[in-house]
Amino acid sequence: MPAGTRWGSRWRRGRGHAAWPDGPRRRRARRARWRRWAAAGLAALAVLVTVGTLRPAPAGGAGVPTVVMVRDVAAGEPIGADDVTVSVRPDGQRPVSALTTLDAVLGRSAAAPLTTREVVTPERLVGGDLLAGQPDDRVALGVPVLDAASVGVRAGDHVDLYATGSGTRAAADVVVLAVHDAEESTGLGTGAPARVTLALDPAQAADVARGLSALEAGQSLVVAIRHGSGPAQ
Repeated sequence: MPAGTRWGSRWRRGRGHAAWPDGPRRRRARRARWRRWAAAGLAALAVLVTVGTLRPAPAGGAGVPTVVMVRDVAAGEPIGADDVTVSVRPDGQRPVSALTTLDAVLGRSAAAPLTTREVVTPERLVGGDLLAGQPDDRVALGVPVLDAASVGVRAGDHVDLYATGSGTRAAADVVVLAVHDAEESTGLGTGAPARVTLALDPAQAADVARGLSALEAGQSLVVAIRHGSGPAQ
């Protein structure tokens, strides 16, 4: 045996020699590396799946399309395409009756002032037939009041409005078109107060607007039902 030569030298790479043969030992080593890489990949995948499962869902559940005001709109004004948008809100951050499509809003009039970022509900809008049967000069105006339900106000009633601070009568013998109960807060701000939508002639609408503007902090309007009042048959 030449000097410097050892048994098994064919498994060693020498200068100028060909590559090592692919013997059983190298195949076992390669398979072991593949198994380690596969195990590491599966472990990483398991971590990703676990993190995705444990990630908390949005508060209030899955998002629902919701119509939201992007500009202030005064009571009685029609709502245009530039006034609203549709955003996704979790169920817990929107009223149950919130509208979901622009078609349900565009062209309808605000029953009360609508403010930027307010969620739009049917109660905040005036329907196209709300003034059906009323004189041609009547307008529909939404007015915030103390709880109208406590005195049993219904659509069709004839009522008077009074300011709680001064006792001034803001409107007399006006027809109730709709009654809207107070809305609880959804977590994004204070809830909406109870409101009545009234059929008013231009002079009465001006009186009510002045009465609302004259209210001081903590004051409101109260509604009084006239004797013998009742919905029209």
